[in-house]
Amino acid sequence: MHDIQLFGRLEVRTRGIRLTGNDFGGARPRHLLALLALRGEWSLVELADTLGVSTATLKDDLAMLRDRLEPGVRPRDSVIATHRGRVRLVTERVHVDAATFDELIAIAAERTPARAARLLAAAAFLASRPLLEDEDAPWAAEARAEYRAKLIMANTPQPIS
Repeated sequence: MHDIQLFGRLEVRTRGIRLTGNDFGGARPRHLLALLALRGEWSLVELADTLGVSTATLKDDLAMLRDRLEPGVRPRDSVIATHRGRVRLVTERVHVDAATFDELIAIAAERTPARAARLLAAAAFLASRPLLEDEDAPWAAEARAEYRAKLIMANTPQPIS
């Protein structure tokens, strides 16, 4: 299992190994991982456009990231799956804190305020540091603002209808 932390600095923990910063092979592979963890499946073209690189460069970055996450593992056995020009993380093999945050907020929205309080407190704890706090790319700033807004909205009392 790969535990991916997006709140605070991007970090991956797996099998007693902790990867941060340049452990991913540089900024582009790190950004690639963050985008996959945030948004799920992407086309190679969409990812290349978002990162401002060619698809050939993106494929090199994918290879680098796979090797850093799972040294010696064949691409078809990797936690990063590619199929027909699309790439995604294998959801059964990753845990992403931002996904847990989203789940907590969604469950809390279905409950009464009293029953939602513990879930919202857990979500707020997860989001106690800004999402991807060390990344200054425009897509990271947009994601940070989106999650900040989700947290604010979740903690805003809703009128009783």
